[in-house]
Amino acid sequence: MSLSETASPSPLETWPPQWTPSAVVLDCDGLLVDTEARWLALQEDYLSRHGAVLAPSARRALTGRPIEVVVTAIAEAVGKDPHLAGAELLAEHEERMSSPLEPLPGAAETVRAIAARRPLAVASNSPRDLLERTLASLGLADAFDAAISLDEVAAAKPAPDLYLAAAAALEAAPEDCLAVEDSETGAQAALAAGMQLIAVPSIPGQDPAAPRRLDSLADPVLAEWIGSWEVER
Repeated sequence: MSLSETASPSPLETWPPQWTPSAVVLDCDGLLVDTEARWLALQEDYLSRHGAVLAPSARRALTGRPIEVVVTAIAEAVGKDPHLAGAELLAEHEERMSSPLEPLPGAAETVRAIAARRPLAVASNSPRDLLERTLASLGLADAFDAAISLDEVAAAKPAPDLYLAAAAALEAAPEDCLAVEDSETGAQAALAAGMQLIAVPSIPGQDPAAPRRLDSLADPVLAEWIGSWEVER
């Protein structure tokens, strides 16, 4: 699968690629763990309780965006003050997130395999405290050389800031980095940063543009490709 807007062919158009990244940057919610699905389900429940709906196009555009952006849109849909709606949504989100988090298929294995061979960062639109709690709950916090959250950048995804900050933290040129994302918002950010991108969408309706798309991080060719990388740590 290729991108019409890509100036030159991506090495990811061949699978497995005849290319090895200098560093890797992963998204978190919706890629490593099902937190994005839980957050979306909560939004739909909240809207339903208030007799409101979001148009499919609005829902699609909001997926992967920062919490503040989502809350503002939902507050407008239900006719509430954003601060009140935000407090109600976040309180319920905290309650739902108290149940154990399970990594998505192949996530833990992929993270550990990459971390053994290449510098690895996570770049998330979540605030730092939530990102740290999620990684700790998954038992993966120690695998990352850098964790870049919304709190560290001027602009959230789909702006490239998070990915550029992650590349800088790993001391790698963005064009030499591999990014892995699940959402359209995240894919836009990674491509804007100039990275090679694998998309692994987990939310129905998301159609992220990427040179390579996989159904799951448990993809056997992905595991074989990562396993072929020389150790450069």
